[in-house]
Amino acid sequence: MSQPTIDTPGASEPEPRPESGPESGPESGPESEPPEPEPPAPAMAAWPPATVADPTLPPPAPPEPPAAGGRRGARPWLASGLVGGIVGALVATGVFVATDDNGPRTTVVRSITDATVSRPSRALAGSTDIASIIAKVEPAVVAITTGAGPGTGDGGAGTGFVITPDGFIVTNNHVIEGATKISVAFTNGDEKSATLIGREAATDIAVLKVDATDLPTVELGDSDQVQVGDEVVAIGNALALDGGLSVTRGIVSGLHRTVSTNTGATLNGMLQTDAAINPGNSGGPLVDTAGRVIGINAAIANPQSSNNVGFAIPVSNAKPVIEDLRLGRPAAFLGVSSQTVTPAIARQQSLGVASGALVTRVTAGSAADTAGIQVGDVIVSIGGKPVTEASDVQALVRAQRPGDTVAVVVNRAGENRTLEPKLTERPAA
Repeated sequence: MSQPTIDTPGASEPEPRPESGPESGPESGPESEPPEPEPPAPAMAAWPPATVADPTLPPPAPPEPPAAGGRRGARPWLASGLVGGIVGALVATGVFVATDDNGPRTTVVRSITDATVSRPSRALAGSTDIASIIAKVEPAVVAITTGAGPGTGDGGAGTGFVITPDGFIVTNNHVIEGATKISVAFTNGDEKSATLIGREAATDIAVLKVDATDLPTVELGDSDQVQVGDEVVAIGNALALDGGLSVTRGIVSGLHRTVSTNTGATLNGMLQTDAAINPGNSGGPLVDTAGRVIGINAAIANPQSSNNVGFAIPVSNAKPVIEDLRLGRPAAFLGVSSQTVTPAIARQQSLGVASGALVTRVTAGSAADTAGIQVGDVIVSIGGKPVTEASDVQALVRAQRPGDTVAVVVNRAGENRTLEPKLTERPAA
């Protein structure tokens, strides 16, 4: 399938590309680890260095669909690239970060089908419910502007939300990456300069801080309890329109999506929603019917080939990352990239197991490398806890600390082996 050219602005601070396996199918990025400077796997390297369609403001000039995600320089707002010819369980031909920047990015989406329904869907009763959600959440949502703002050639726009009364704010990494100036605007009209506290490219999460007290905050929910069909509301700085934030409504359309961006980053376990997400929405909250944040809006599928296909980082996956960044605490690093084992992959690779995380790359000199983990191994447990998909590797490694020795059980040629890597500190992004 042909692939259109994407106009991607050059980033002032190029980020190392995360490790990613060449295999097709649902693939995970470096288990919660920072991207490696080596080029991404073949399947992900086939397109030009475009931007992921993040919900940040779209650029004014390019004809391509705006990509959200307000990154400065090389970070386009709305990825307008279309990626084709990718094998595996593709659920979209292109995904863009939802930021408003000066150039587009591309993303490849793979999925793990999991639409199990175990209870009635959580639905909004009507406009009254939406009004109560807006009243509860919107005061804690901020519009983020980097540099001189979108359309200036030196900045972009996105969204964030306040998590502590003293001014800690969560957003996407691609919204603020490379920014020399970050401003946040509150719904009450206040505008403040923000300081970057920490960011992690591999998970596309960043934490900012403003000098303030008694700020309204959001309530973080439990995305592990989310079910396909549940109604949700997205709030954000869509298109950086005058007059305040935008609110859209939809449902959870899918779970456990794997979204691979043109920057080499792979986001695992993503929530899919049909709530309209546009450039400028990147970093904003996706909330449930009780007004609790269940996701961080991050990307959208190419509008030229799809309708209302947006992606959000599950808040349950984000919480430990947010805490590490907020506290300046180093994250543990194993040193592998993996992809979820599906029945198709198990057959194609003649694996000895039907589930787990297939190792597609091992970082030279890493804890995994030293312990003897090899490409082709299937990780089935970490620290005594089962691994059923690639995102489990990221979560279970994140739960450890640098210096910890953890038991990793891998299946190699049908035989389980227990290896004991001593985790190191995640390299700086």
